[in-house]
Amino acid sequence: MNDLLKNISTKRWLGTVLIVLAGMVAYHNCLPNEMFWDDDDFINNNRYIRDFHYWPLWFSQNLVAGSYLVSNYWRPLLLIIFAAEWHWWHNWVYGWHAVAVSVHILAAVTLYFLLNKLFARNLLALLTALIFVCHPVHNEAVVYVNSMGDALATFILLSSLLSFTRFRQSKKPAWASRSYWASLLLFPLALLSKETGFVLVGLLPLMDFLLLSKAKSFGGRVKQTAAAVWPFIILGIIYVILRATVLNFSNSFNFYNANNAFTSHPSIRLMTFFKAMVQYTGFLFFPYQLRVEREFPWAQSLMQWDVIAGGLLIGFMIVSAFKYWRTLPLISFGVGWFFIAIAPASNVLVPINSVLYEHFLYMPMIGIALIMVFIALEWAEKNHIVPTLLKIFGVIMIIFCAVNIHRNCDWRTSVGFYEQLITYRPDDYRVINNLGMEYANKGLADKALPVYLKAIALDPANPVAYHNIAGTYRDTGHLQLALKNFHKAVELNPNFIFSYRALADLYWRLGRWEECKENLLQILRIDPTDANSRQALQIVQTKLTP
Repeated sequence: MNDLLKNISTKRWLGTVLIVLAGMVAYHNCLPNEMFWDDDDFINNNRYIRDFHYWPLWFSQNLVAGSYLVSNYWRPLLLIIFAAEWHWWHNWVYGWHAVAVSVHILAAVTLYFLLNKLFARNLLALLTALIFVCHPVHNEAVVYVNSMGDALATFILLSSLLSFTRFRQSKKPAWASRSYWASLLLFPLALLSKETGFVLVGLLPLMDFLLLSKAKSFGGRVKQTAAAVWPFIILGIIYVILRATVLNFSNSFNFYNANNAFTSHPSIRLMTFFKAMVQYTGFLFFPYQLRVEREFPWAQSLMQWDVIAGGLLIGFMIVSAFKYWRTLPLISFGVGWFFIAIAPASNVLVPINSVLYEHFLYMPMIGIALIMVFIALEWAEKNHIVPTLLKIFGVIMIIFCAVNIHRNCDWRTSVGFYEQLITYRPDDYRVINNLGMEYANKGLADKALPVYLKAIALDPANPVAYHNIAGTYRDTGHLQLALKNFHKAVELNPNFIFSYRALADLYWRLGRWEECKENLLQILRIDPTDANSRQALQIVQTKLTP
């Protein structure tokens, strides 16, 4: 045991191998999983990734514009990778999942090297990285292919921090350091991967001030850090300006795109974050019943028990960070890392599309894991029981891997996924509609129709379920019902191109050329680049010419 501990503590290549193996064990059985839900909009139906002629639009349009949708997401580097993957293996799910898992493992290995550079404690770095690569709270971000942006942005961000650390430890001036320039150039790549890459403008000064600056006074540290990080801050400001102007696709700073109690009152958002902290603590320390689409009501009062508990927890963390910033800077660094990394998903500054998701913890949990490993190691070393601690840690890793392996099976098939999820969210429109779609895709029309009808009853103003049920009616020979529901979809949303396509195709098959022409014109109004519709319109014109 002593020899093993010595090898783990001194040989970084062995630590790297352990991290890679742990990641492979935790996620090996996700490779055959189907791709569904947001994978449809991000990948399967996204025409931008199927044709490299669209590449300029990767940088000027939102992430799902290729699926004729609008979102707040701008992630060109993710689109580049998705396009490359599409041209390599099209619908071969093994390839998609292998890349997603590999990026997650790369992020863990990079974290391992960064923590080694910062603290020169190999065991501390290794155990933290192993928790990161195996923790079940990351399952959603790894197995759900379109969520690869979390791992990609984190990998690049950690690489930037690692390069900056090398620059500081080299004692070279910034302008003469390749590592400094590498760190600076990696920042835009993190921003191009996912919006959360922006937190580098907070994490970098935090790391430099607490861990790398050699100045003894507070003011000296501030000046030294400011002199090194100001170009990063300028890049961050430019990014914010771009997202507020030319890259503002659907109100970049209010995902609800409407005024309600949550968006109008920062106090409600802050209390809701306090409340969410209780749930996040449960995710980190007791990761069970993990799932997507959680119902999480907004906080209404400071007197709610979970708001009080979350507020006290946050207060304790902040007080600890200020108390120990000189004597135990690792504690302050971990706390600061958590709050900076969780800020984009906290809803406090910008109301986003959800209050709480497991993958919101992907980057923030690094700070908590670092603190917990540090405290455990300090206690074990003081009591001379490090081998015992490693055995306990090994059991925890086995449990984490087992939970991941079980959770991977939840994502195996789309129908199984939605049937399980609907037991938790029986009245969630999106879950119900998607389950209907999967039934229809599998040829189970008798199951799809009642599910679609329930979705329509839940949200009669949403065109999607009307379009979907119309498709099932069409496929089962009920053409009049199909036409009625396709028309209802475009009535609710005059830019719903999917129903115009279906109507044009159906009228073509019925030989109703005038109606076919009307719908082809609507398609071209929405997408003037649609060559197939333009060609079909020319043929229809000949049919209508006497």
